Amino acid sequence: MATDKMRVYFTVDTETSMGGAWRNPQYSPLPLERSMLGLYNSRFYGIPLLMDILEEHGFRATFFTEVFCGYLVGFEEVEKVFRRIRERGHDPQLHLHPVFRFYRDFLQGMPRREIDLMFRLSSDEQRELIREGVGLFCQLNGKPPRAYRAGCYGASEITLRALRENGVEIDSSYNLAFLGKTCGFQASPLNAPTLIEGVHEFPVTVFRGAAASGTRSLEIHAVSVKEIIATIRGLQEAGCRDVVLSLHSFSLLKNLGIRYDNYRPDHIVIRRLRKLCAVLSELSSEIEVGVLGEVDLASIAFPQPQVVPFVGWLQPGMRTMVQLVNRIPWV
Repeated sequence: MATDKMRVYFTVDTETSMGGAWRNPQYSPLPLERSMLGLYNSRFYGIPLLMDILEEHGFRATFFTEVFCGYLVGFEEVEKVFRRIRERGHDPQLHLHPVFRFYRDFLQGMPRREIDLMFRLSSDEQRELIREGVGLFCQLNGKPPRAYRAGCYGASEITLRALRENGVEIDSSYNLAFLGKTCGFQASPLNAPTLIEGVHEFPVTVFRGAAASGTRSLEIHAVSVKEIIATIRGLQEAGCRDVVLSLHSFSLLKNLGIRYDNYRPDHIVIRRLRKLCAVLSELSSEIEVGVLGEVDLASIAFPQPQVVPFVGWLQPGMRTMVQLVNRIPWV
């Protein structure tokens, strides 16, 4: 990637759901055709459609793919997801939700542990789980991961230490919008790449809107294209060069219940993603889209200015109105 351009990374948390299994023994984690592939009326609105839209503009994404769910839905199903991602030239990387592993243990008679935030575990257990996750990733994908994102952004400096000890160079778990909630870092507010515990941290990019609303991360289902572009411009003016967008494998679906029983395509978000890709394509002379698995770390400026752009109140207000309309069942 060119060093004089802004670098934008589409990252996708590719995961399934427990589907209420802890609460109802008749339930089990959801099949991947729902949560990862988004099968609806014989068409896929999950990662296949995400890849379709990106590829229309020559873009690729980093798919942080959860592997512990294989204990419950079958590793052959997870391997098929990895194959889909690889065969289309995208970038599979590691994603872990410990809750799937602990639910497997519970079914085998071990104590109930509904823990899904990695940073809430001891350093030894984090190291062991990450080692296990890296091993599963190697088996399913054919080579070790270079990058990692914790489920629910639930990492901390201790997690990064465990990643380094397991050979993972890049983390993208820091999310200022979730700090003090599901994100357990102690570091000062970050919004640009930095080095922590020997690991290159690429935070999910955030912005500030109206004063009372705090920070919001660049998640395609939750913010508008204008907010994303305004954030990119604000970072560009401040001397930052790297922007991390966050999506989920189910970002293009709406009304997701605990069992995904009534989900359907979210056409507003689908149009938003198409528009964002079109705008980024038009700005190709100054913005480059890449994947974290192939980033040239030597070309990344460390540290970059840690600023959170302010995008005003008008754009967030208009986006809020659109989201309210999108809650109408027939829209």
